[in-house]
Amino acid sequence: MRALLIQADPMAEGSSAEAWISMNCYLRGAKGGEVCSEQVSFLLGGEAARSLQSVVFSHLDSDLPLILWWQADFRPPINGKLWRWVDRLLFDSRDWTNSREQFELAGKISDLAEIRTILCDLNWTRSLHLRQALAGIFDSATTLPELHSLHAVSIAYAPRHRGTALLLIGWLADRLGWHLASSGDHPEFKDERGNRITVSLRKSEGASIGRLTLTSSSATFEVAREGGSDLYVTTVRGESFVSATHMVRAPHEDICELLLIELSRSSKHALYGRAVKAVQALWE
Repeated sequence: MRALLIQADPMAEGSSAEAWISMNCYLRGAKGGEVCSEQVSFLLGGEAARSLQSVVFSHLDSDLPLILWWQADFRPPINGKLWRWVDRLLFDSRDWTNSREQFELAGKISDLAEIRTILCDLNWTRSLHLRQALAGIFDSATTLPELHSLHAVSIAYAPRHRGTALLLIGWLADRLGWHLASSGDHPEFKDERGNRITVSLRKSEGASIGRLTLTSSSATFEVAREGGSDLYVTTVRGESFVSATHMVRAPHEDICELLLIELSRSSKHALYGRAVKAVQALWE
């Protein structure tokens, strides 16, 4: 692997550039031997920082896929010359201060005709195992029909994770054919038959998504995780089936774990853009 580590400050005065190369090596298995990767580091300021594309292009290895971890806000205009080289674009929408503008810019990157870039939002990755746990609840002929009679969704999310909760709501809305009927503090959706689904978002200390509750006309479905726990607890209660509780593994929520999950997958994240659009009017 060749890793390019770039810190760029385009607002600095003048023009400055520093660069250095290092090797990172580790032992490979019991048979010995080393595997080494090259890291090229850049510290750019002022006019040099605005030459980011040239820095990246001149150090690419054409035989390797390019995964770019972008740790700043996107800035207009969107230039296809940079993004057409990127195979997977990693970013974290959790800390965006203007989510609506940033999602629009990210969408422009993915819409560029000449690129192959796959958007990989770590905030979407945060909810992966929760979505899988919730889907597992309805992997039954007794619970599946209840999805068509849901009338309320409640989510408890940790501070700074409102965006994680909204992406989860967007995923539900897209998969179940809901359309946003009204926004505000208590948004409402309508399903394909015109039935209303109310959404309650509540800030609470703990895991990024501490509790997700779906309520239908005759049942309640819940996925909960205590702060610091490595388990999701799923609970189903209903009139037409036996109540049950199960535990599902929940990975750690630190940034290293999220990166490992994302880098180990090859998904094109087709549902991500649909989830973003389903709650487009709710972004701040």
